[in-house]
Amino acid sequence: MLVFVINKHGKPLMPCKPSKARKLLKQGKAKVVKKEPFTIQLLHGSSGYKQKCIAGIDTGSKNMGVAVATEDGRVIYKAQVYLRQDIKENIEARRRLRRTRRNRKTRYRKARFLNRKRKEGWLPPSIKARIEAHYNIARKLAKIIPISEIRVEVGQFDTQALQNPEIRGIEYQQGEMQGFDSVKEYVKIRDNYQCRYAKLRPDIPCSDKLTVDHIIPRSKGGTDNPSNLVCCCEAHNIAKGSMSYKEFTGKISPKIEDFRSTVFMNVSRYYLVPMLQKIAPTKYTFGLYTRRKRKEWAIEKSHINDAIVIAGIKPRWQDDAWYYIRQVRKKKRSLHEEIPRKGRKQPNREAKRNNKNEKEIIVRGKKWCLRDKVYIHELSEAGFISGFTGKWVYVQDIHGNYLQLSDKYKQINPEKLELMYRNNNYICERFISTL
Repeated sequence: MLVFVINKHGKPLMPCKPSKARKLLKQGKAKVVKKEPFTIQLLHGSSGYKQKCIAGIDTGSKNMGVAVATEDGRVIYKAQVYLRQDIKENIEARRRLRRTRRNRKTRYRKARFLNRKRKEGWLPPSIKARIEAHYNIARKLAKIIPISEIRVEVGQFDTQALQNPEIRGIEYQQGEMQGFDSVKEYVKIRDNYQCRYAKLRPDIPCSDKLTVDHIIPRSKGGTDNPSNLVCCCEAHNIAKGSMSYKEFTGKISPKIEDFRSTVFMNVSRYYLVPMLQKIAPTKYTFGLYTRRKRKEWAIEKSHINDAIVIAGIKPRWQDDAWYYIRQVRKKKRSLHEEIPRKGRKQPNREAKRNNKNEKEIIVRGKKWCLRDKVYIHELSEAGFISGFTGKWVYVQDIHGNYLQLSDKYKQINPEKLELMYRNNNYICERFISTL
């Protein structure tokens, strides 16, 4: 395991061995500024010795791989980052709440659709959040390692060719729904106006009215892609509700085409690369060359290994430590906390309904905040505070599993916890392995 070093002016230097860092701390020549990854800051002048460090980034809409290698083949940093997947759902929930509030508290106003203009370079919030997360990870890394170059893998996918490899010319303008007025009409004709669930759930009598149902419900991230839609009667649609296909029918869900991740890969070349240029000179490559070089070097496929290959330097030595980083929602934001009630000038933040949205609590003079990393002595495990209930806390591990002292209660008394350090929008766990 390596210890990362910054000089007294906050500029990154090359990492050192733990024994050297321990000696500097013991002699009072350095101080600890970060626990994970463990980073020290020198309190005296330094020669500023640096090597050429190249960062490789394996982009992805869900998982991201990061590795930093020196020009002599030493991999000094490895990490896998899991990005947030709840941006779209949170925005849709906010939209529903605002719509119901407007209908409840205001007179009817005619809908206006021409009063909104998107700025040049606009991106959907879910894609923008992923691009900013990639940039933030690289920016944080550049604060502890002297990165001189960044190499990132981008993609350019033809979604129509993924569905039909033989597509040519004018066929790009003639999609599968050509000649149909709507998606619902296309789905009903495709399914011969027959209820998909009639034979799968004969215990529920079919009604006369036909409609369209989402195999993966919208509430669980389902899209309006025709592969996610089936023709069914209104009775089965109501009975299914928000259940999954397998829960309702007992059968395995049919294959559903989802190209949301390809959209992110298509735009990363034009939006992410210019942002990374602000940190260090950036080059991009494609997955074809990454796969070819990975096979040439006889390296197994993983997000971290792909990042090492993208860096372009064949590894001859790797640090045993690697990091699993998870992007989290730091604050449980609620609109009613910031908006004054009707007839009042100040928001009513003292209401009981705000208790579930607390960001911190104080117990016997000690403050506990969301996402604090804590150590549970009775379990000999470390976890992260994920919520509060009164004066007790919920603790989860990096993968979201609850850490409990008893089978009956998930809550833990803060007096049985030891604070390790506080976190922001990223929680981190170090593992020792040879990936």
